[in-house]
Amino acid sequence: MITDQLKNWRLYSGISELRAAFEFLQQAGEAQSAAGRIDIDDDRLFALLQMYQPKPVEQGRFEAHRRYADIQYVVEGAEMMGYAALDGLQLDEAYDAAKDIAFYKTPQDFSPIVVPAGSFAVFYPADGHMPGIRIGGSSAGVRKLVVKVLLP
Repeated sequence: MITDQLKNWRLYSGISELRAAFEFLQQAGEAQSAAGRIDIDDDRLFALLQMYQPKPVEQGRFEAHRRYADIQYVVEGAEMMGYAALDGLQLDEAYDAAKDIAFYKTPQDFSPIVVPAGSFAVFYPADGHMPGIRIGGSSAGVRKLVVKVLLP
């Protein structure tokens, strides 16, 4: 798991599979306006523009992926994302290969990560994560790009 501000993305450019994703976010990330899928390089690299109201932590679900890394970039607003190592999580919903996702029970202990506008979090297959969580009593909406990076 990596978290930082987009302006620092070049610190991670040595991670070859992430470079094109960060270049996309740097060039076009804030200009996207319609929710949905944005094709960058077929199924090897694509983005999902999401707009929503973050939910209370009690409604959150931990998830993990096997084939893709997620770069979750908050364009507007702020949210909390939970993080826990996958090997410590208990399966709640079996892996769906078509959607590349499995869901896990929320562990008693996890790391809360506040991700404000202009920042990102990268989650690899070993990283359980719970995105889209409201910070405190805030009712502000979030606009976020989730870039899916097919791993070698």
